[in-house]
Amino acid sequence: MREYLPRRRTLLRRTSIQFTGILLLIYFLSLPAFSQSFPFAFQEKPIRQGSVEFIFGSYDMNEPRFDAVYSPGGMMAGLGLSSAIVSNVNFYLEIKSYIRKGTLTYSKEKTELTLVPISLGVRYIFPFGILNPYAGGGADFYFYYEDNPIGTILNYTNGYHFMAGTYLQFFKNVPVLINLKLKYTTARAEEDGIKIQLGGLEYTASLVFSF
Repeated sequence: MREYLPRRRTLLRRTSIQFTGILLLIYFLSLPAFSQSFPFAFQEKPIRQGSVEFIFGSYDMNEPRFDAVYSPGGMMAGLGLSSAIVSNVNFYLEIKSYIRKGTLTYSKEKTELTLVPISLGVRYIFPFGILNPYAGGGADFYFYYEDNPIGTILNYTNGYHFMAGTYLQFFKNVPVLINLKLKYTTARAEEDGIKIQLGGLEYTASLVFSF
């Protein structure tokens, strides 16, 4: 299983660098707009009371044994809700799903894994106008279901996460934003005495409706 570690680390490192590069590119492209809307930058919050987000992205589980059975990566989708607590502090709740199909290592029989992560936490949003970066963290509850000829597993575990990203608000009076996010979760489970890391790296883009 150790042979999968270098490939996993390289994939995670490459993904993190690419995502960070995208955020930096957006930042530098937005600098001219900041100079024209600077008074607006510190007076308007991108999310005044709350938001509804439709989340789409990719997920890489940080478990070498996962790569031996399931193909790495895969689409993750879900729904996010948030509410302003005070000033620029924001509470959020996210429910997503992640489904992968694969082949068992020895018998080569079909297997399917379903993850339903529920995340809640607090973040701070920096209201800079067009670009509104944020950072935060919180708790996770992972429900997981695996089905194959060997048996069926239905269980849950908990964990924690850290996240960073930015809200893009292109029009001041239009309550529609884009949310680019990078999130890392740690969530360990144990089945038959074997410890499994269900957490990993998540990078998403969301369509946001604020109110």
